[in-house]
Amino acid sequence: MSNSVASPLNTQAKRVQTRSERKRKSASVKQNETSQAASGTTVSAKAGDNAFANKKNIMWVLLSGAMALTFIIMLFLPNTGMGNGLIATYSAMLWCGFFGASLWRYRNASGWAGFAYGSVIGFIVQFASQLL
Repeated sequence: MSNSVASPLNTQAKRVQTRSERKRKSASVKQNETSQAASGTTVSAKAGDNAFANKKNIMWVLLSGAMALTFIIMLFLPNTGMGNGLIATYSAMLWCGFFGASLWRYRNASGWAGFAYGSVIGFIVQFASQLL
């Protein structure tokens, strides 16, 4: 009968940390990381996360650039299914936007601005492919 009304309630409340306690805890964590870095030891769990968090990872720029180039080439080739239509516009804008975002992030600039610039370039390329 653990779910009955007569069962005792859990009266232990979770204590909220104060700002100074959080600051001391983060300072001790930073100090531990600094001492580990100085001693040459690394944490293997953090090594796998760096591929997504590292802004200087050139692979994202290369992969998104390759996809943008693929869709741009398909715009200019006949009978590829990408010559006209709304999907062609969206794909060129999307992949050029991804390439711009990853390139801007690689350069330590705003990824959103890079996405906007890349999308505009993708739209212009798609529009030019219709004229040629």
